[in-house]
Amino acid sequence: MRPLRIGSCYEIPVMDYEQPPQITWRDFYSFRNQVIRLLRVFGTAGPMGEVDFSASEEDEPSFHSEVIDDPNFFVVDDMYNEHDRISRVECSPSHIDAVLVESLSAMMQAFPGWYVSFGLGDSGLVVFADAVLVGGRRFWDCTSVEEISERCQKPVNFGAQEPLTDSMYQLWRDILMGAIGSSAHLPEASSRQWSEVIRSLEAMRSQQKDGRLTTFAYDQVRHDLHPRTRMELLSRFLTDLPTLSHEQLAAMKRNLHGDLGKALSDSASVAEARMLTAEVWSSLEAIRDSLSSIDIVNWWANLLHEVVQPSDWLKDALEDKLRDRATQSDPLFRLSALFGLTWLGADDISPLVDAATADRPEWKSNPLLVRWLENLRAGRRLYPDRNMFDLPI
Repeated sequence: MRPLRIGSCYEIPVMDYEQPPQITWRDFYSFRNQVIRLLRVFGTAGPMGEVDFSASEEDEPSFHSEVIDDPNFFVVDDMYNEHDRISRVECSPSHIDAVLVESLSAMMQAFPGWYVSFGLGDSGLVVFADAVLVGGRRFWDCTSVEEISERCQKPVNFGAQEPLTDSMYQLWRDILMGAIGSSAHLPEASSRQWSEVIRSLEAMRSQQKDGRLTTFAYDQVRHDLHPRTRMELLSRFLTDLPTLSHEQLAAMKRNLHGDLGKALSDSASVAEARMLTAEVWSSLEAIRDSLSSIDIVNWWANLLHEVVQPSDWLKDALEDKLRDRATQSDPLFRLSALFGLTWLGADDISPLVDAATADRPEWKSNPLLVRWLENLRAGRRLYPDRNMFDLPI
């Protein structure tokens, strides 16, 4: 097989969505079926199987009956749109090797213009028929498929932490809140990691008609940063939260939850996890009046959603800090702590909910709240109905 060119994820052609539809659902699922078949040579792929085009004449897909729980390769089964020729796959980097990449590339010779985009958690990998495009620190300076394979089989080598400058902190804040417009000046990079971030920002900005980057730009650059740099950025940012407007808080909260969850996962010790959790609670208290009730109640669940498979010691540390707040007087913080404990699967969630309900008899007059608390008591991680907050809590 001829060598595949290695390039940057930002080389993916920008689609003109004002064009008429370019593909049908049959086109999408025909390609996805081939992706599923090939990936099953290397592991389990799903959860939904192939689409059976012979099962129905109706203008909608019909999946084969098999459903695979927790597959090695999670192959997205929803069609993005009628323009992008893409199949999205999420998996651990360890499942990627040179044979898989080259096999996919060979298969796609029969599907001109189509590609497979892998989400690896800490990096991006996009396979075309004639090229492999990469993004993220894991793949810095990769020049071959073999080297990509080697990087996927071992942890990322982050090296030593470097000093954080004020200019890079301000840039990070702007990325987090989507405050980089077409005319915004990007500072001079202070190191390799910030050079990669700025290069990515410039590439993304050139692809936008108005040159403005949204808060989603952070998804493309966060994994270029050293974990200890992100921890330092977060610690500094948490103290700045009270200075932000309601609009700024709303803009950055998704990115903040994502980084806080990752930072907790990367905690080096119980003491560090406890300290970060305490900082989060302090900052939440400081911005209480700038957040809506549902934002406060969902705060810890949204954050803990990003803590993937916490270790036993991290889970214990988080539960201890949340239990401290599950008995406090502020009702919204109490609900937020209870929801967080439910998300962690705490064994004592039932008596904690009972105790909170007994302390707050007025909750019984809110039927949506009562129903939601019953779900928490049963350990169900269901988000509350917004209408629940129409009545006092």
